[in-house]
Amino acid sequence: MTSTITFCMDNPIRTTLDDWMDHIGRASVGREIGDHYEILAYSDNRSDFPELSRMARKNKYKYIKSFISEGVTSIE
Repeated sequence: MTSTITFCMDNPIRTTLDDWMDHIGRASVGREIGDHYEILAYSDNRSDFPELSRMARKNKYKYIKSFISEGVTSIE
């Protein structure tokens, strides 16, 4: 199975959590910097979500996931 993770560690995406959560069904790895987040990797492919979760835990980053159900946001 091919990974469809987009890595942007060299050039993180600076965004607010509200703006980033417009991408329903996306999982991301990021770090909180003051009033915004720096997104380091993300994917819309559910098969990539476990790898993104492992990456976040290993590096002590945030694992951010937005669900379709009522716009629920999960940050671990």
